[in-house]
Amino acid sequence: MKKLIVRSVGIVALLSYIVGCTDPSQLQTAEAKAAPSHTPKPEAKVNNINALIPAGWHILEPVLGEKAIAKGDLNKDGISDLATVIEKDTVKDEASPRSLLLAFGGKNNTYTLSIIAKNVILRADEGGVWGDPFESITINRGSVLVSDYGGSNWRWYNKYRFRYQDKDWFLIGYTSGSYFTGATTIDQADEDDINYLTGQFIERRTDEQGHTTTKKGTQRKKPLIRLKEFNPENLQ
Repeated sequence: MKKLIVRSVGIVALLSYIVGCTDPSQLQTAEAKAAPSHTPKPEAKVNNINALIPAGWHILEPVLGEKAIAKGDLNKDGISDLATVIEKDTVKDEASPRSLLLAFGGKNNTYTLSIIAKNVILRADEGGVWGDPFESITINRGSVLVSDYGGSNWRWYNKYRFRYQDKDWFLIGYTSGSYFTGATTIDQADEDDINYLTGQFIERRTDEQGHTTTKKGTQRKKPLIRLKEFNPENLQ
């Protein structure tokens, strides 16, 4: 449903920067070539949130004047951290790539870049007839929740939950659903919800007569998916 062997390491890093496939290690190499003074190294502390954003990118505003930013404590140090969606400036003849940017808060209102992750945020033209599929980014229960929604008569939605643990970011929960607007509502959507930490899942299905059944269970736990390796097309 959704959404890239180059010989030179330098070219790989720069290409990753251009298409928004940047993690912190790539960001250091790319910025040395493309924007040496604009984006700090991952360990650098900055007072201005905009200083975390690579040159040629901006914070997404899904609603005019409202930026896609969420704040909350993500690493359990009692200091508010930052989760935001960034988008590459205008790309000719195609929708701009987007990335998820996460930063840790520090003393004196400073921020330290943690990761810029590709593949999490859909582009503006990937929502079908519905339009831009980006729905929200929030921080709750100490984790980052990213939601998207799209389709036409058949609607679909996804929710991804990421948490910082063991000095890395991991996908710990996933919800996906779909429903036909002419016969059912979102409350009757066929939905699958999985908690990767526990293996517990909930499966909901609605038949043609509108009768909804729910199944709960526990599946075998698998190694958690790292955010830097996340690709929604590989989820089951």
